[in-house]
Amino acid sequence: MAHLLSAHDFGLVAMASLALGFIELFKDLGTGSAVIQRKDVSAGLLSSIFWINVCFGLVVTVGLYELSPLVAKFYREPAVVPLVQVLSFSFFISALGIVQSCLLSRNMAFELQAKFELITAIFSSIAGISFAWLGFGVMSLVYQPLLNSILMLTLLWTANSWRPQWVFNWNDVREIAGYSLNLSAYNVFNYFARNADNLLIGRYLSAEDLGFYDLAYRLMIYPLQGISAVVAKVMFPLYSQMQGNHERFRSAYLSATGAIALFSFPLMLGLLAVSQSFVLTLFGEQWLPIVPLLMFFAPLGALQSITTTVGSIYQATGRTDLLLRWGVGSSIFVMLAFVIGLRWGIVGVASAYTCAYLILLIPWFAFPFRLINLRLLDLVKVLWRSLLCSMVMCFSVMAITTFLPLEWSRGTILIIMISFGVAEYIALTLFFNRKHFLAIVAMIK
Repeated sequence: MAHLLSAHDFGLVAMASLALGFIELFKDLGTGSAVIQRKDVSAGLLSSIFWINVCFGLVVTVGLYELSPLVAKFYREPAVVPLVQVLSFSFFISALGIVQSCLLSRNMAFELQAKFELITAIFSSIAGISFAWLGFGVMSLVYQPLLNSILMLTLLWTANSWRPQWVFNWNDVREIAGYSLNLSAYNVFNYFARNADNLLIGRYLSAEDLGFYDLAYRLMIYPLQGISAVVAKVMFPLYSQMQGNHERFRSAYLSATGAIALFSFPLMLGLLAVSQSFVLTLFGEQWLPIVPLLMFFAPLGALQSITTTVGSIYQATGRTDLLLRWGVGSSIFVMLAFVIGLRWGIVGVASAYTCAYLILLIPWFAFPFRLINLRLLDLVKVLWRSLLCSMVMCFSVMAITTFLPLEWSRGTILIIMISFGVAEYIALTLFFNRKHFLAIVAMIK
């Protein structure tokens, strides 16, 4: 799609996604996590949660559709209106499958969920690329996620035997209200912290700048979506079953975090090493402005792949109130960093983002670790070998580029760099981190 569409198209969709992403935080009002976290869930509570989500999804869809001109007016981009209108329907569609999805997670049916996500990703991606190829332009970027939501809803209802009853019990809902509302409030502040950069760039710079920034940001969060988010999704119901047993909780958390680092650290530092060849080969010269952004986002992505794991600690222990307090403070700090960096353009915003994250790094872990009596040093012991092997690999890959003939094609150079980096990281891991590597392999099996 980066070849078929322009940076301006991606920027327009990023603008529309900001408005929709904010509303999506309230999609289940934190009720989904409550279903997974609670030891016992009644049929009445499940039905009550379902009807709350359906009503809220309908209200949000209608509201966003009608307010789409205001979103376009904020950005001074009339082309945003149809994008918001089309994407607004995804809220009601998703609301119909929230309880079914949470029940699968609660029952640890992750193999089935993985199949569903793979099927929807393949078909919606084929459809999105086809729309772009046929000349639908920027609309192809919104048809794809809408089709994804429709396919996922169909699969969830087909595979799940649970059906809602025509009941609503306010007493059942009130029992989870504190947990759910604190979690929803945290998601709001966290969303603003994660998207204030896009909001500022879209408002004060240009759609093209936002398009470059958005693509670089997507590359950064791939390990979060493909590794950290997946592990967190699996571990959260498992952590919830370990409430009160801190020793088991600590052991499971360190194992999961070590597994994430083993893959995400080399992935992101490897992206840093091959960033220019990677962009030129996959996206073309028109996307070269994202290369300096990746210099900041690649190491930041490695850090975020680990910091995102602490949310499960707060949620599994039922302390979403502490999660909210941390979210408010950290979000304000990160958003101030964006404002400061904005004067130097998109590179300034990216560098400010990275600096703010480094400053918050220690308290990010220290506060939740107190809930399970986990020492920060124990985490360092699990991570440092993966980090060292990744850093050595990164610098080595950068060094070999000086010895490669300039007349070779970009694709050939990229393949050589990636192959060398993968081989070196595996060798370093087996030599310096063999015990941890074998333990992770055993855990994955």
